[in-house]
Amino acid sequence: MGNTVRWTLFALLVAVNVGTSVTLQDTWYEIVIGVVTGVGAIALVIDYLVRGRRHGR
Repeated sequence: MGNTVRWTLFALLVAVNVGTSVTLQDTWYEIVIGVVTGVGAIALVIDYLVRGRRHGR
């Protein structure tokens, strides 16, 4: 996965996370979507730290 794709997905996940926390306040949907998008964003950062520095250059 290239850096452009990785950071685009990261930005999309963060935008969805912020959007749902603003629109679906205090619902279980917001919690589920927040957890899923948060874990996805963290996974992309970990993927970058583990593989991106080795293969990205």
